[in-house]
Amino acid sequence: MRPFSRSAFLAATASVALARPARAQTLTPLRVGSVPIDSFAEAYYGRDSGIFERAGLDVQIVPFTNGAGSTTAIAGGALDLGISTVTMMANAALHGLPLVYIAGGALFDDTATTALLVGKNSPITDPKDFVGKTVAVSGIKDGTHLPLVVWLIKNGVDPDKVAVIEMPFSAMVPAITRGTIAGAVVAEPFITVGAADTRIVTLVHAALAKHFMTGGWFTTPDWIKANAPLAKRFVAAIYETARWANANHAATGAILEKYAKIDATVIAKMTRTTFATSLTPDLLDPSLDWAARVKFTERRVMPNEMIASL
Repeated sequence: MRPFSRSAFLAATASVALARPARAQTLTPLRVGSVPIDSFAEAYYGRDSGIFERAGLDVQIVPFTNGAGSTTAIAGGALDLGISTVTMMANAALHGLPLVYIAGGALFDDTATTALLVGKNSPITDPKDFVGKTVAVSGIKDGTHLPLVVWLIKNGVDPDKVAVIEMPFSAMVPAITRGTIAGAVVAEPFITVGAADTRIVTLVHAALAKHFMTGGWFTTPDWIKANAPLAKRFVAAIYETARWANANHAATGAILEKYAKIDATVIAKMTRTTFATSLTPDLLDPSLDWAARVKFTERRVMPNEMIASL
């Protein structure tokens, strides 16, 4: 897990503060870490739609490239809430960082919101073709690495024979087209952005299950204890955001275009994320089960160890 950069955090929060409307001073401030891609962008949707404001929340968003940044920042008290993957959260808990989920986030529902891509003219057609090759994921032992490993195992390939490196989603398609890597587990909108130069080999997440949570909203037990009413207000607002976002792709697409700097025509074509409106153990269990089986976690973490009671 990377160390959190205090200077980067201060710069990001300063830019957020400058953009805040004057009326927000009457709202309750909430420091939230997010990632400007569709699956982790609920905070942007809730803020720009006015849902957070109507709930009395002044949500100050600090952007990260993946969930690891939020994990470190919240553990250090620099943020109140963040969004991260199940395997990242499980490992944080096992290594002494007291973090718990308070709300469900993005779901994998057997659609191409994330996929294993190779070059359009790559000779790779099946799992064994990745032996001796390099594949990029967004985080080592994280939510894109785990399904890749499980997919290889289920197809009779030793994962140790495939080199895996960490890379931001935005850099993956260019690296594939340059030939720097053989493939990558890529999330939208970059699947659609790279459609002319890449092709989908498989939806690797389906190796875990057909329906489960890929990322959720979390904080520390101490923060919940000190801010129980605020935590409940956030959960209600994020689930209202989820219902609104699931039903209003055109509106969320415009918000995503604003923050992700992706062309509107790409957003209109891409596969959109479905967001959870509840948090139940079965949404965490596939990732936790497989993480223990492939030794991504030191032991089998149970869902109830990671879900807070509000």
